[in-house]
Amino acid sequence: MSSFFKKYALAFLASALLGLIVLKHAQTLEKPSHETLVIGLQSGYPPFEFMDNKGKLVGFDVDLAAEIAAKLNKELVIKDMEFEGEILSLKQGKIDLIISGMNITPSRLKEIAMVPYLGEAATALSLVFWKEIPQNIQSLADIALFPHLSISVESGTIPETFISKYTGIKVKAFQGALAPLMDVKYGKSVANLVEPDVAAYLKKQHPEIQILNVPLPKEEMILGFGIGIKKDNHELLQQIQQIIQELKASGKLKQLESKWFKGGE
Repeated sequence: MSSFFKKYALAFLASALLGLIVLKHAQTLEKPSHETLVIGLQSGYPPFEFMDNKGKLVGFDVDLAAEIAAKLNKELVIKDMEFEGEILSLKQGKIDLIISGMNITPSRLKEIAMVPYLGEAATALSLVFWKEIPQNIQSLADIALFPHLSISVESGTIPETFISKYTGIKVKAFQGALAPLMDVKYGKSVANLVEPDVAAYLKKQHPEIQILNVPLPKEEMILGFGIGIKKDNHELLQQIQQIIQELKASGKLKQLESKWFKGGE
């Protein structure tokens, strides 16, 4: 073969190889660069997760989910769902984590693993009244003496479960955290039963409300807020435990807490 043909044969071969390399690179770029992390939550529960005035999902849990996904090098996917269905969705593998302002309780720990990330153990729930606490009401037992009075709660929460044991009290359950409070504001319910952290947040938003704490039995005390994980997902559980430790040590969790619960930046 002449040097002329050798020269152009080699050039053609080099061009073909380059084309294969480019094609392979393009095919690689079409694939996801990393896996997704699917978070289950229910919006309408400020300051944990809610829609801002632009219709964007924001809140403490949303920011935390973004931090966790970044540390795991995964794409964050948030599924807004009914609070009551979150544990079932987790068990069925439809979501990877629950980050939804979910309290850690003995009954939930029987079903899923939970990693504490916010709050201390709560020994009481809070009754939220609009403007004043009626003089003849100092406990749930007092409310039970007045069959015409009702208590509003958010559906699927610890307060709803707790209040349901008081058979003499009329309970009105709503989706989201704002609707139960509005029911109190407009005189349709005497009070809204919530977790203490939520009551403190509502007080900042609505200074006119009044709060009455309701002691919890020892077996029903709340152990703080936790991230829900399938019990058999040991690898992810260890990763989340480590990430929460890192976020606490770096002060990032405190920053988020100040931003969403105290109005700081």
